[in-house]
Amino acid sequence: MTCQGLIFSVVFIVFCRAEADTVTQKKVVEVGGNVTLSCLLTGSYDILQVTWQKKNTRENENLATYSVHKGVTVVETYRGRLNFTRLSLNDTAITLWRVRIQDDGCYKCLFNTYPDGAIPQDTCLTVYEQLRGSLHYVVSEGNLIATCSANAWPSPVISWIVPKNESEKTEVVTHPNGTVSVISKLCVNSTTSLAGQSLICRVQHMEEERYYSVKVKEDHGRWFSVPWLLATVALLVVCVVLVLTVVCWRRRRKKQNESRAS
Repeated sequence: MTCQGLIFSVVFIVFCRAEADTVTQKKVVEVGGNVTLSCLLTGSYDILQVTWQKKNTRENENLATYSVHKGVTVVETYRGRLNFTRLSLNDTAITLWRVRIQDDGCYKCLFNTYPDGAIPQDTCLTVYEQLRGSLHYVVSEGNLIATCSANAWPSPVISWIVPKNESEKTEVVTHPNGTVSVISKLCVNSTTSLAGQSLICRVQHMEEERYYSVKVKEDHGRWFSVPWLLATVALLVVCVVLVLTVVCWRRRRKKQNESRAS
């Protein structure tokens, strides 16, 4: 075997050994909860230190390290909220308390070995906020405006199930704690076609799908609304007063003419 072939074989064996001895896991936790992330490296290795990192787009962020000689070290920004809960060089675990949305993502534990070097293992954490939704509508001057709201993390998706396509507008609001509110408004120019029927909005969040429904009242299908009704009544009263005024005036003129003739 040539020297190049020997080097390639050694590198291949080391790479395959590292890959085969690491296991990737996934965890899911609700905002405010606690979660434990663990890494297990099987096989015979001389492990000097274990380092936990949070994977970022540009550069991984160091969280904590453990070695027999130096003990546990946790970076200042995570102190009081993260610590090792399993102190073993080949079987390591950290626990995050009071999980935030910002903790969502993938983490890397590095087994620093000799002479094989650093052997990485990834574990991913999905942070979620429970879905809360609502649906209501108002009718003004013959127009119906329905509002479907959903608050959660990751961001929920809203769609409408109505007899026909109507104009809709969606607004997304991100709150300081990282949760997202999606507000979708459906505008129906005439309520006649929806009178007695149900408005339904569908909200999708992660693998969950919910339906919110409200029935449009029968009287909302009529062409008038309360303001229009009041205006109509007022106009009728004015007309009646004018007619009575004209009748009284004509009778008075007639009596005056009869008095002059006699």
